[in-house]
Amino acid sequence: MRWPVEFVFWLASAVPRSWLFACGRATGVLLHRLVRFRRGAIERHLRLAFPELNMRERGKLLREVYAHFGLLLAELLRLPRQTSRQLLDNSVIEGREHLTAALARGRGVLVLAGHLGNWEVGLATAAAAGLPVAAVTKEIKSGIGQYIADRLRKPHGVVAINRRQAIRPILSFLRKGGCVGFVLDQNMTADEGVFVDFFGRPACTMPGLAVLARRYRVPVVPVAFFRDDRGRHHLRFASEVEWEDETRLGKADDDAAEKGATEAAVWRNTQRYTAILEVAIREHPAQWLWMHRRWKTRPPEETGEAAVQ
Repeated sequence: MRWPVEFVFWLASAVPRSWLFACGRATGVLLHRLVRFRRGAIERHLRLAFPELNMRERGKLLREVYAHFGLLLAELLRLPRQTSRQLLDNSVIEGREHLTAALARGRGVLVLAGHLGNWEVGLATAAAAGLPVAAVTKEIKSGIGQYIADRLRKPHGVVAINRRQAIRPILSFLRKGGCVGFVLDQNMTADEGVFVDFFGRPACTMPGLAVLARRYRVPVVPVAFFRDDRGRHHLRFASEVEWEDETRLGKADDDAAEKGATEAAVWRNTQRYTAILEVAIREHPAQWLWMHRRWKTRPPEETGEAAVQ
């Protein structure tokens, strides 16, 4: 069943770009008004994240969210057959000096990212620019879904690392001077994540980035992907996020105190990373994946209305 997928990829690359993107915008309208794809969830999440907006303002933002999603789908269909030159010609890489400085330390770089803009195009563009790029990803259970994901990444040299067996390949990639991307804006189960503030509400978040940064002293550099009004994709790297330790408690040989300080430091830095993502999302609110149930996992102390998504 791969040939229909390949035919769609071929067709998307064969038609004029303007036609494909017009179809993408039309798809956004269709998903918004007729299919109402995840519309209830998106509206709920926008109310949670932007309580200061009135109904008219949130309605406008909702339409922009769907327009972005339609364009994102169109761009993904075109991505497997795009050349490195095409990707670079339609992209702007900002702040690369921050990444270069971090790589110069010889430990590789952990890249803090989120589902903002078109992250797949961003990864492919980074690889086209000569950066060794890997991304820690969730397992895709569908065979055809995994095939599509591979076709988006492999032609451009983007390495996907399954987060279930991630430590060894991550460390191997870092030792070779690579950049390993972590998306920290996905909901985690309570046994996998820690609760940090995200748009004013507790969100269960993967602590793995902070754990690796602390244990192996790997620099963390944030990147924001977003599309401008001309349709160009931006990759904006920011300065390295310095690790912040909690004040050590008790004596150095007090294992319980040491463990508590470590856990507190992992929480603190995961919160800092999440705050950085939130700032980027607030700058381009229509270009985040609002249909994702980011606040699905609730703290055990929440009950009743507080726990409702």
